Amino acid sequence: MKTSRSNMQVNLAVLIIALSFFLTNPTAIFGQEFVAYSAAGIDAAAIQTVVDAFRNAVGSPNNGNAPGPVPSGRREINWDGGGAGAAATTFPIPMTTFNTAPLTRGAVFTTPGTGFEISGQPTPEFGDLNASYPVIFTTFSSPRLFTSLGSNITDVHFFRPGTDIAATTNAFGAVFTDVDLAATTSVEYFNSADESVAKLFVPPSDNGLSFVGLVFSDERVARVSIISGNTAPGPSESSVVDVVVMDDFIYGEPLVGPPINADQCKKGGWSVFEFPRAFRNQGDCVRFVRTGKF
Repeated sequence: MKTSRSNMQVNLAVLIIALSFFLTNPTAIFGQEFVAYSAAGIDAAAIQTVVDAFRNAVGSPNNGNAPGPVPSGRREINWDGGGAGAAATTFPIPMTTFNTAPLTRGAVFTTPGTGFEISGQPTPEFGDLNASYPVIFTTFSSPRLFTSLGSNITDVHFFRPGTDIAATTNAFGAVFTDVDLAATTSVEYFNSADESVAKLFVPPSDNGLSFVGLVFSDERVARVSIISGNTAPGPSESSVVDVVVMDDFIYGEPLVGPPINADQCKKGGWSVFEFPRAFRNQGDCVRFVRTGKF
């Protein structure tokens, strides 16, 4: 995969399949329908066009904190609540902040590490973790950033916003800051059966910003696993240590479904689903599972 040099402003609209991602199972490439978006550059302006193109592809409106179900649109998390005066804040595992009122956006975060942090005062850009970080990290949407702690892995799980009902999405994209090494930082997509359906590597931009996102036309994503750099935040960077943190997340409206086996349709389960459509009864749901017909 050819990646952009870190000091270049990338103004590409869309990088299609072979140019922008590595599919976990290459033999499946002809069975998938999706478009990948990728950009890297020195500042927010360098990637804005691609981020906006991704937003448009995912759909409008931005549903904000509206409780689900909402039939279409997208959700966004920019971490900037509280503004420039907000204190650096840590969160436990699972981090349910963005699926709990008033921030009902249908995303819950886990990590094999010790927790999460949103940057803030008195030392923004994670200066509390390492004094060098405010020099190397920049924001896409100012002023706050996001990271896992004790690990470089963040898993995103989707739910009907404001509930504990597992859901799926058709798209997910994220902004990263200070990606130094190629083929290291990645976003991997998993379906409801927890099978990997695609993996995108994030293009490098030293001290800059990078973005990747993928929109599926058929597949539904229940979980996204993000690997940020090659080490958890804490140590200073070197030629072999790449610390990466995250900014904006953008994803399609989380919807419940589709059912993947007939048992999910039983005991009233059919009434929960809203994708690909609401079912009339248990038999209608079972027929969909067996035939795939809407």
